[in-house]
Amino acid sequence: MNIIQIPAFSDNYLWLLHESNLRDAVVVDPGDHTPILKALEENNLDLKDILITHHHNDHIGGILELKKLFPDVNIYGPSDKRIPANIIVKDGERVKLNSLHETFKVIDVKGHTNSHVAYYFKNKLFCGDTLFSCGCGRLFEGSYIDMHKALSKIKQLPKETMIYCAHEYTLDNIGFAKLVDPNNEDLISMEKKVKKIIDKGGYSIPSKLESELKINPFLRFDIPNIKQSVQNHFNTEIKSEAEIFKYIREWKDKEYD
Repeated sequence: MNIIQIPAFSDNYLWLLHESNLRDAVVVDPGDHTPILKALEENNLDLKDILITHHHNDHIGGILELKKLFPDVNIYGPSDKRIPANIIVKDGERVKLNSLHETFKVIDVKGHTNSHVAYYFKNKLFCGDTLFSCGCGRLFEGSYIDMHKALSKIKQLPKETMIYCAHEYTLDNIGFAKLVDPNNEDLISMEKKVKKIIDKGGYSIPSKLESELKINPFLRFDIPNIKQSVQNHFNTEIKSEAEIFKYIREWKDKEYD
């Protein structure tokens, strides 16, 4: 399978998937139709399916224009009146896409929004705004318990899983992560690596789950030194891993962004 990474807006990534030597294509979260159409034309592809993770406009804003040009396109998404999906997907469901000859597993990852899903297959996770490299999405609608559950699900995926998230936030996220986990050599090494990539005009995404488990504080709520760092910062005793996540999220929201 070929995965084409399409930059959009100031820091978004849209994903275009297709099989070699076949014209059928799938788009994940088309927030802008213009770069999608350009990529389809350049690669001589025909849009068959759209996968939607959540309702924010930078993820669905291009759907109506794409629907005009490809009236038979299937639009998959969670149950949410704000999402123009004609095929509703649910947690644990397996979605067969004939356009790719592949089957995706749907994972409920609500937290960023109340109806957020991710799509997983063959060690690839398209997770929208739930998980970023070295970060995670803000809690606009869901609770910290929701997001903790979502990230806990992602932690259980194979370590080889590649994370196809929707934003280039990595360097900024590393800056915050160093406050929480200042002695993490993996984090310091990753910062140097990402800076080189960005300076050359490259992309830090996708990232590997194995790496995220070493550097991403929002996945490391079960690590003792992370707990201690958070307790020291807030001068309070924390009892649960979900609370550790909560305090890390608050730390970034209130004191870093």
